Amino acid sequence: MDRPFIYGYLAEKDNFIDRQKERTQLKNFLSHGINVMLISPRRWGKSSLVKATMSEMTEEDHYVRVCYIDAFRIHSSQDFYNAYATAVINGLSSAFKKSIEWVKKYLQALTPSITLKSDPLNAIELDLSYQPLEKSAEEILQLPEKIAQSRGLHVIICIDEFQQLAKLPGWKKMEGLLRSVWQQHQSVNYCLYGSKRHMMLDIFENSSHPFYRFGQIMYIQKIDREYWIPYIQKGFSDYGKSISEIQAKRICDIVKCHSWYVQQLSFFVWSATIHSVTDPTIDQQIETLIDTNSPVFESETDALAPSQRAMLRALVNGEHHLNSQAVILKYGLGGSQTIVRNKKVLVEKDFIEICHDSYLFVDPVYELWLRREVGLPYLV
Repeated sequence: MDRPFIYGYLAEKDNFIDRQKERTQLKNFLSHGINVMLISPRRWGKSSLVKATMSEMTEEDHYVRVCYIDAFRIHSSQDFYNAYATAVINGLSSAFKKSIEWVKKYLQALTPSITLKSDPLNAIELDLSYQPLEKSAEEILQLPEKIAQSRGLHVIICIDEFQQLAKLPGWKKMEGLLRSVWQQHQSVNYCLYGSKRHMMLDIFENSSHPFYRFGQIMYIQKIDREYWIPYIQKGFSDYGKSISEIQAKRICDIVKCHSWYVQQLSFFVWSATIHSVTDPTIDQQIETLIDTNSPVFESETDALAPSQRAMLRALVNGEHHLNSQAVILKYGLGGSQTIVRNKKVLVEKDFIEICHDSYLFVDPVYELWLRREVGLPYLV
């Protein structure tokens, strides 16, 4: 792909910006056997950070093995155990032949169905029959520890969007089993990351839940613009184009250094520039950015109750005293219980976050779209 700015894919190599502090912390925790729960909003670069860190760890220590699971693709407990066993076998075996041998050796009692795949990194896919699965869930969860102990390995299981598992039928029973087995592992530890902050915190910081104090919680921050600006300028110069430091700073500021949107807006501006970036080009591409994302924003907003949409209009207009009678009447926010409930819903749905009694929009381009919808300027 011949372009300098990447979004929609994991950021790797030259496209992976900074995160040195987070990489060092993550490596330190995991290398010492401490489980990590990584939390940040969507598209801030969690998966890229994990992949880059795991790559460094496997390069530095040939006894480290990594297994990846995407919880977004899991819709039942059976899906999870299939994905778990498949990821472990593929992640720990170095060759296709060994994968088959390990299935026979470690999962013999389950008689799984094996699908061969052309991907050399994921040579097989397992389908565990449901009835044995009910009796053998613990055996499956012990699989990485058994292999790690027998091979002298340090295994790291990475589960992306972990909070999605909490939506599965029978999660409560499954949650207790996962914790009881995983906490006994000596050669395996876990990197569990997700974008739904309130759900992740409920799983890992609620003392009534099994995963309470399972490990170290890490919050990922945005990449500072001091790292973005030279990256943006280099992306243009590598293709014989130029953008000033002030213009690169403006790109960062308009999307509040949100990783996905910095890459997306930079790409739009780059593709619309022949030689040197002009301010009108940036203005035009801000509109393109909003237009490109507006179908998702419209769909998400239409799914809200009228009083919740009214609250968003109040917030984007700079209202902070939502219980003020004047604000309630002006926007039609409803009664006090409705206001409390709607705040909770908007936080849980990642429209807003509450920070030091202030209300902030989680998605900076959604805020731009909403400002445009109500006829407000973009501020930057």
